[in-house]
This record gives sequence, structure tokens and C-alpha cells, in this order.
Amino acid sequence: MTEDEVIDFLASWLSDKGWEILEKCKGHEHGNDILAKKEGQTLMIEAKGAKGSDKSNVTKRAQFDSGQVKFHLGEAMVKVLEFRNKNPGAKIGIAQPEDPYIRNVLKSVIPEVKKIGIVLYWVSSSTGIIEELE
Repeated sequence: MTEDEVIDFLASWLSDKGWEILEKCKGHEHGNDILAKKEGQTLMIEAKGAKGSDKSNVTKRAQFDSGQVKFHLGEAMVKVLEFRNKNPGAKIGIAQPEDPYIRNVLKSVIPEVKKIGIVLYWVSSSTGIIEELE
């Protein structure tokens, strides 16, 4: 899945769960990948993909290597923590494609990410299932 596919699937899933999608930025647009509100709660999600988009003039890889997967997670963590700093009390999350390779690369850091209150969303296009790890 590309980052844009992760954003589309997750935004649709969140909308079905009652979240109002306020912002959805794809490609190399500036802004929050997903910004949503529900019952006074703000949710900000930074999404990452497993591969580059064929339409991108920046990244066109068939699958990111382990270094890129870790780098992308680091970028996402910085972004969501900056958002939390500016929006205390907001729920923050990082969305990744449901991919055994990505899960394996990140398995040692996933528990630590959850400890600091970042929700992890694993998005599957084939099953339409989203796993939410809080």
C-alpha cells in the first residue's frame, strides 16, 4: 500500500466510526495526513506507506527497505509529538500498512511507541480491517 491508500482506507474507517474528517492531506501536500474530531476529542494521524507511489516524482520504490521503514517511523513520531505539544489532550496516531515485513522491522519499538501514548493503526486494503493498538 502507498501512503495515500493508507490515508484513504483509514479516513473511511474513522468516518464509519463516527469521526468527522476535518483534514486529509495526500501526496506531498502540507498539513495533517488525517485530522478528525469526535465528541470533543481531536485525533491527528500521520500515515506511512510500504512503497512509493508510481505517480510520485520523489519516491517510486516497490517496497521500502528496513532503514527507510525506521526513518519514516521516526519522521512520523516527530510530527505527532509536535502536534501533541501544540494540542495537549489530543489523541495522536501513526498509520502503517498491515505488512508482515514492516511489523517485523518495527517489532522492537512498537511497545515503546505505545507506552508514550501513540496509537498505532495497521491498515489492510485486502481485508478492509484496521487494527488499532493503544
